[in-house]
Amino acid sequence: MENHYRKALHGKTFNYSIEEYPFKALLTSLYGCELESIHEYIGDMDTFDQANDQKTLIHKVFYSNFKRLIEPLYIKFIKNIIGPIIKVPFYYQKIPTFRIGLPGNKFVGEFHKDSKYNHQSYEVNFNLGICGCTGDAALQVEKSEGSNKFYILECPYGKIFSFDHISCLHGSNPNPSNITMISFDFRLAIESLYFVSDKSSINMKTKFIKGSYFSDEYVIF
Repeated sequence: MENHYRKALHGKTFNYSIEEYPFKALLTSLYGCELESIHEYIGDMDTFDQANDQKTLIHKVFYSNFKRLIEPLYIKFIKNIIGPIIKVPFYYQKIPTFRIGLPGNKFVGEFHKDSKYNHQSYEVNFNLGICGCTGDAALQVEKSEGSNKFYILECPYGKIFSFDHISCLHGSNPNPSNITMISFDFRLAIESLYFVSDKSSINMKTKFIKGSYFSDEYVIF
């Protein structure tokens, strides 16, 4: 079944209140430093590829502290900000995917479509920038499926964007700036389009089903 929600949202940007949803303040407190300069504390890193772009110490700290520190605000954000955008019932990714783009490094291992990584047609994708998600450090996205024409989707703090992650190529070039780029992204499963699949995520081997990768219950706007 065609996912017209994902197609309609491709390239769309939305605002939210950073006072009400202070993700950056939470992460700054967690890491104990300014996020833009976090690269100064972790030493040299190999260039990221698909196999290792989720395996740094910075990632491990985020994921191990997610439930305690970030999940309550994340769920509030999903219900109050994302719900009114989608306007139909959906399941949400239980733990968002954390991204870092160190100076001179990429935050996405390769240009790809998420369908290559087993993601399903019922999904919608959102990205939330924390810092450094502007200019050539930001995500590059194909304008339309198969066009091979790309544009930069900037996402300064206080904005989110959606794009067709299933059908359109996207990725990043090495970060040319001297600050670290940080963001997280998450996928929704539209309830009316959802179906049970035996597919799993590439890195974590998490089943793309409700109660595992996605929430147990769906959100109703």
